[in-house]
Amino acid sequence: MADPAPLRPGQVLAGGAPEGLDAKLVADLAQRAGGPVIHVARDAARMAEFAESLRFFAPELPVLRYPAWDCLPYDRVSPNPEISAERMAALAALADGWPNMRGGRGGAGIVLTTLSAAMQRSPAKALIKDASFIAEVDGPVDLEALKAFLARMGFNRAATVTEPGDFAIRGGVVDIFPPGHARPVRLDMFGDILDGARTFDPETQRTEAKIRRIELAPVSEVILDEPSIQRFRTRYRELFGAAGLDDPLYEAVSAGRKHQGLEHWAPLFHDRMETLFDFLPEAPVTLDHQIEEARAAR
Repeated sequence: MADPAPLRPGQVLAGGAPEGLDAKLVADLAQRAGGPVIHVARDAARMAEFAESLRFFAPELPVLRYPAWDCLPYDRVSPNPEISAERMAALAALADGWPNMRGGRGGAGIVLTTLSAAMQRSPAKALIKDASFIAEVDGPVDLEALKAFLARMGFNRAATVTEPGDFAIRGGVVDIFPPGHARPVRLDMFGDILDGARTFDPETQRTEAKIRRIELAPVSEVILDEPSIQRFRTRYRELFGAAGLDDPLYEAVSAGRKHQGLEHWAPLFHDRMETLFDFLPEAPVTLDHQIEEARAAR
């Protein structure tokens, strides 16, 4: 076996720790660092196992998951909506100062991700930070602006809200299933005022706990607003010329509609793309066993 590459300044190589116990070592690192630590698992199954170990060794430690898409690069199929919603909710939380939210300096926590997710670029932190909608009970809400926001951020209008990313509007009642939330929320409007808000069971549609505040993040990594549509059209024509203009994807985007596989074209929509590490530039990073082999395979 070849000798491992020499360590760079600041790198530490830990060996002999069985899988499971390594979660305790990472949890201890997060506590000592006093801020977020990024742990990159080799795949989704390993990330799930690591999360279970963290719950055992450090149940009080906040953990944020950033999963990879469940489809191949350049596929014509979009990633699972729940995965997209979880990714965007994680990025929105990081942009907002997780684990100590509202832009404050975060405390200890672990961001769990996979190699595939860490290598894939995402919308920039500044864009995600600006692409949010916040409303509080007894405060004003522009219903038309909310509708436009939901459509622009990739939410799916449905008759009944059952999955993350769905929304429904019935008169003065707005049901929304925000990404990253365990339950959808029901907003009761009284004119332009948010009169009340509750979570509800998506199966029975019965309301549950009252809430005072709702924060919405984009569902999709492609935001279909006028500037992004124009960027896509310009760059698509530069790449493919007139021959690609009859592509159903190009036609759908030009009309402001979502299309299967749209997310794979994200770089054409954004001014810049970043990685998870741009959201936490000073965070320590730990790598799973066999990560080099997984990177080579990727």
